[in-house]
Amino acid sequence: MAGHSQELAQLSLIEVGKRIADSEISPVEVTRNALDRLEMYGSALGATTQILADEAISSARRAEREIGGGDYRGPLHGVPIGIKDLADVEGAITTAGSDVFGNRPASSDASLVQLLKKAGAVIVCKLNCDEFAYHPTGATSRHGPSRNPWNLDIVSGGSSGGTGAAVAAGLIYAGLGTDTGGSIRLPSALCGLVGIKPTYGRVSLHGVRLLSPSFDTPGPMARTTMDAAVMLRAMADPLTEEMVGEANRMVHIASEIDAGLEGIRIGVPSNYFFDALEPEISSIVQNAIDALVMLGAEQVQVELESVDRLAAAQLGILTLEAYQNVMAATDGDITRVNSTLRARLKDGMDASMRSGEDLLVALGRLRAERDDALAGYRRATGNVDVLVAPVLQRSPPTVEAARTDYQWMPNLTRPFNASHQPVISVPCGWTKVGLPVGLQIVAPKYRERTAIRVAYTYEQSQHAPERRWPSVPVEV
Repeated sequence: MAGHSQELAQLSLIEVGKRIADSEISPVEVTRNALDRLEMYGSALGATTQILADEAISSARRAEREIGGGDYRGPLHGVPIGIKDLADVEGAITTAGSDVFGNRPASSDASLVQLLKKAGAVIVCKLNCDEFAYHPTGATSRHGPSRNPWNLDIVSGGSSGGTGAAVAAGLIYAGLGTDTGGSIRLPSALCGLVGIKPTYGRVSLHGVRLLSPSFDTPGPMARTTMDAAVMLRAMADPLTEEMVGEANRMVHIASEIDAGLEGIRIGVPSNYFFDALEPEISSIVQNAIDALVMLGAEQVQVELESVDRLAAAQLGILTLEAYQNVMAATDGDITRVNSTLRARLKDGMDASMRSGEDLLVALGRLRAERDDALAGYRRATGNVDVLVAPVLQRSPPTVEAARTDYQWMPNLTRPFNASHQPVISVPCGWTKVGLPVGLQIVAPKYRERTAIRVAYTYEQSQHAPERRWPSVPVEV
């Protein structure tokens, strides 16, 4: 039975969804297997804050009846997934990795959870995250740190660290992340997953705890590009669909996925993103870029003169908005949150505000600085279909060192929060010590399908890194 459990867990979301649709396995069987694995490995990984066993089994039985009655809703129907503990799930507590919100269960689902349930997904757990989703390591939650399935001494990445750990270890088939400065892409890269930060506004924030509403972006994390695309399609906000128009409707998210890379112009930044890489990471990323060219893409060097100013403005806005939200949630008593969060807010406020400057005035100034830097960035990138860049500059810190060695981690991700562009992080190689490396593929706003096309073509090619599976012990 244990072997079958592992075999079932290692299927992709698409694969398990097809077996459910073909009645080869039942949603109840798949859900029980996920719950067993969550109980067995979730604690060692620090992956979950709540396991929703009763609700999950009830949903799986309902999915089984619906599918048996001919009401099949698509590849998510009957498949177990998890929700980052920032988004409300009716009947479950939303902690945001903190203890300041109390223990009252949510009275309704977040909009994105409603949409995932409408697609038939089975919600089996709430997933651990850094307190207030305000750290890039996964190590600052009040529920304890999330750990990397490839090495439990290493961080899983934040703030969606629980999602990264749970999906990579095969406890669930996909999970929700959110990305304000890199919090989908960092854990995806560190755990060997595909993560999509959609265009800002693509997915509703209704029912999601806010950190920095100028940048907060929910999105999927999964083990393959198509798995992530399927989850994104389900959770996209219908109101946003109407606003962006027929040409960009998310129903077309996979319409170009098999088109290959002929005619695609790949922009490779000549500055900032490759300036301070560890040699091993630089080599792995460059090999992936070379592979894209061999697959038919045209490589174009792009100089991004304003990207450092874009990143700085994003950090300033994020910090000031985070300060406002933390102060509101704690009734002004910032001592109620962890010391690392407090120190990060203080340092950020000191760096972002001028002497005697009002907070709202500082926000207005920083937003103007972002707009100016963004104009230059857009001019520089206007002639390419996607940009490619590493996710991280160097190897991740240990869990023990994570509260002091973290400031560098979002350096390469935050510019694309500032630009509101969709980004997909895809695995592109393995270090000598067996940790995965991630590549960012950045598309113009509302062009998720272009980034997905590039990621999928690379993933399906002979140039993609070999598939591996972590060996997760029951105890740390």
